[in-house]
Amino acid sequence: MKKIPVKIIEFSDGDRMVQEVMIDLIDTMQLEGDPGEQIEDFRNSYFDFVKKVKTLFYGSEQSKKKKRQTLPSSVYYRVGELFQKFNNEIKNRFEITNYTEAISRDFGLSIDYHYDISTIVQVFKKNQIIDSVPFSYYRALKRKRSDLEKSDLFQKEIKRLNKMGLENALPGREKYKLELIEIIKKSSTSL
Repeated sequence: MKKIPVKIIEFSDGDRMVQEVMIDLIDTMQLEGDPGEQIEDFRNSYFDFVKKVKTLFYGSEQSKKKKRQTLPSSVYYRVGELFQKFNNEIKNRFEITNYTEAISRDFGLSIDYHYDISTIVQVFKKNQIIDSVPFSYYRALKRKRSDLEKSDLFQKEIKRLNKMGLENALPGREKYKLELIEIIKKSSTSL
């Protein structure tokens, strides 16, 4: 069965913004069963996902202040799990044609940030993410993963990073990025 393209849109309805799922009428004919029911299920699934992520990011009051910069890394991991779960639920049935745009709009995330959050669960195990290490350090490490894996150093670097976090001995994030580059250089010259 071919994936059905859908688009998550936002428009003004008088004094409020409305978000909705848009699907081409021709594509509804490809749906087995009641198309209205399936689209409504997808719609509910997407907006439930958005609500859960926003609650984790901003709290239950959904304040406009972005508190996600101060969130523990375990929360980012949980958000990554929610992304993975949602994507797995829809992957065989629907394709969101403006997925990145909708995610960026709905969560206030850049494309890179969205990518890092949604892939963190594929790179790290849950027990490898600790709250004494800010998420930005895991992002930096994740981006050097392939270079570190060439020398079998990725797992070792996760342990080193977490140890520094537990001992409250983390260098600044930019300094840590330079340390990663130096580790990679040293390992490539010793091969």
